[in-house]
Amino acid sequence: MSTNDQLKQAIVDSVEHGAYPEPDISSAEVPSALIPDLLADLQKARDEVKTDIRSLSKDIAPDVDGWIAQAKKLQADIERSKATARDIVAQAEAGKALKEKTHDAANKVRLLEKEVAFNESLATTLDLIRSSCRILDNADQAYVNNDLRTALDHLKQCDESITALSAVQDTRAVGLLQTRSSRFKSNFLDKTTALAQSLIQCDTDSRSVRIRDQIPDVPSVDLTLIVDTLEYLGGLDVYIRRLKRDIEFALFNPRLSTKSGQHTVFEVSDGSISVSKSTSRPDTIATLDDIWTALDFLSTHLPKSICEPLSQKLLPFLFETLTYTWLDQTVPVQIEQMPVFQQILDRVSRLAEQIDGLNWSSTALLKDWVQNAPRTWLSKRRETALGAARSLLFSGLRDRKTVERVETQTVSKGDAIMGGTDVDEADDAWAADWDEDTPETKEVETKQPEPSTNDDDDDGSAWDMDDDDAEAPTESKDNAENQEEDDAADAWGWGDDEQATDEAPKPDSPKKMTKAAPTDQSTQSGDRELTLRETYTVTAVPDGMLEIVMQVVSDAETLTDPSYSGSPIGPAASALYTLPTFVLAMYRATASTAYSKLDSGNMLIYNDASRLADQIRTFVNKQAEKDAKSTLPNHLRPSSRLRLDNDIKALETFAKRAYSAEMESQRTIIRDMLDGAQGFSNCNAEPFASACDSAVSITEGRLRDVHKQWTPILSRSALLQSSGSLLSTTISKMIMEIEEIQDIGEEESKKLRQFCDKISEVKDLFMQEHPEGGEASDMTGIYCPNWFKFQYLGELLESSLADIKYLWTEGELRLEFDADEVTDLIEALFADSDYRRKAIADIRRN
Repeated sequence: MSTNDQLKQAIVDSVEHGAYPEPDISSAEVPSALIPDLLADLQKARDEVKTDIRSLSKDIAPDVDGWIAQAKKLQADIERSKATARDIVAQAEAGKALKEKTHDAANKVRLLEKEVAFNESLATTLDLIRSSCRILDNADQAYVNNDLRTALDHLKQCDESITALSAVQDTRAVGLLQTRSSRFKSNFLDKTTALAQSLIQCDTDSRSVRIRDQIPDVPSVDLTLIVDTLEYLGGLDVYIRRLKRDIEFALFNPRLSTKSGQHTVFEVSDGSISVSKSTSRPDTIATLDDIWTALDFLSTHLPKSICEPLSQKLLPFLFETLTYTWLDQTVPVQIEQMPVFQQILDRVSRLAEQIDGLNWSSTALLKDWVQNAPRTWLSKRRETALGAARSLLFSGLRDRKTVERVETQTVSKGDAIMGGTDVDEADDAWAADWDEDTPETKEVETKQPEPSTNDDDDDGSAWDMDDDDAEAPTESKDNAENQEEDDAADAWGWGDDEQATDEAPKPDSPKKMTKAAPTDQSTQSGDRELTLRETYTVTAVPDGMLEIVMQVVSDAETLTDPSYSGSPIGPAASALYTLPTFVLAMYRATASTAYSKLDSGNMLIYNDASRLADQIRTFVNKQAEKDAKSTLPNHLRPSSRLRLDNDIKALETFAKRAYSAEMESQRTIIRDMLDGAQGFSNCNAEPFASACDSAVSITEGRLRDVHKQWTPILSRSALLQSSGSLLSTTISKMIMEIEEIQDIGEEESKKLRQFCDKISEVKDLFMQEHPEGGEASDMTGIYCPNWFKFQYLGELLESSLADIKYLWTEGELRLEFDADEVTDLIEALFADSDYRRKAIADIRRN
């Protein structure tokens, strides 16, 4: 209950009981803020009392006087309560002021305390600065007196004092102190470095290194103190790098140099090591001994604090130089030098162990070199083989020689190669340049050709195929791969009889190019073995390449022997068998560039690559026969490890592609020359007549020039086939263009016949002399498939209609021309008439 309510209740009780008890306000804890409200409530209560008194005056008149007295007393109490409230308010205001004074005083106290602490800190800082300056002065004085130990101690104390001033390091005084300290350290470092160079003298001019224990002028200085000082000043790493460089220039570079006339060795005496000249070049083992002498000298005369960081920087460079200039150069190529190489490997391993005994690091490079000795030798052997192959390829082209190739094939009596059933006639016709295959014949290879198929991307026309077929798009890659083996036989004319039989049954087949030996052998079934001997020109490259391959295989076979089981390069034996593939790949990759500088380079590539493939195949077969008698396990025999079948096929393909490229180039030239005739239209009228004459003349000259150029290179059969292919290209184009002429007059017909006769003059290139002095044989029709058609064309140009009809019905014109071709020629040569129409009808009907 609030105080106001208490007062009101007291007054009511007083009225009801006839008394006015005095309220005890003085002792109540009345907030000053409630005093005005309290006074208002008292006044209100008094008014209410007065009102009640008046209302009750009539009933209680006798008690009015008592009530008045009580009211006056109550009023006095109220006034007293007001006074008490005012005192309370005054005391509250006085407490606020006192509290503010107390807060101000506390702030002043704290400020004074901070000022006292600052003054104390300032005094301490000033003492530290003064102490640091004094210590730095002492260090400077010790530096001047060459007392490096004292100077270093004072410098350490000064650094500690400056470190304690980190809180005020941004002040000018501390900044000046730090600047002075840095300048002193710089001077101190320069002097220490100079003293270190005096103790360790590296003279690059005299190529010597001298290490002293003390300096006469400064006896208190030794290497240990120098190292401590340099390490504390942060200059040890820079000095070690400089020392490493000076030692390299003064000692190791001159000693490890391999320049001619600069033979040196190490000499050690009285705390110095120097490089002195030697009358003879020291070997690798002596060089390794000298390396250990130098390293042992440094480890003995230098403190450990220098040796360890110096070795970390010096050894990698030293071992790298040693490996490149000496160790790699001592890796032998010849297996006979392996014992010396084994001694070098043992010495390198011992050097690594000696260095490990010094607790130096970085010997991993030496150990790796020893472990990788087989790989290193194999790399050098590969490099040597490829280098020899590359050098041979460019130098061996100058040397040329004539070699013989012998092939034997079994044929039956019915083959066209034997002239049908008339074997004796075929022998008489094609016996030239044939001999029996004798055991004494050198460089002989006997093989059975496989059935002929259509050629792939190689020159098809060179192997007696029609020019149209040769110009057709090449077959797919799969078909080409299946046909590569047949091309080798086609290159020498084998298997052409089968194509001739399929193409046309004419009696004078151009496929009768294979010649039977006069003393051929016959089997019970009537089959006969024919041997072809031909010579052609090759360079020194095939024999040189074969020699390289054989040497590699010989080395691999030697390493496989049990006597080389402990050889350091024994593990490289298996990988050595891969080198022939690299050598042959090198030949194929660079041959085009090397041969391009020679006339008829592609034909030389054809001869060389074909011969090399034959030689490799023969070598592999002989090696297999040799291994069959070997006691080695199958997996160790060279024939089981050599994988040269793909390389042989690649060489054969490479040879045929070179031939094909040359033939295509020559055919393109010939076609371009004949294009000058402009289709032989109006060949009897100027200026077309001169253009036609010129085109035919230069084409005929080109055929002769190419034949002459290839004569000393290609074999006789390959030369005739190549020339026949170019001739076939020439006459195919002429036949096509003449057949396309719509109207041929009499004079023009004679001119065209002259052109045909001009080209036909090259048949003298295909004349075959009889070995017994008989009449020479014309081989043009054999090597040029469309030769007879061309001859018939010349006759048709000047024949009468009756002659043409007779040649078709009674002669062999139908074997070369079809009915449409003949009728088109008749329509171009003869005017329209009943006789022409009847002749055309008879030709079509027959």
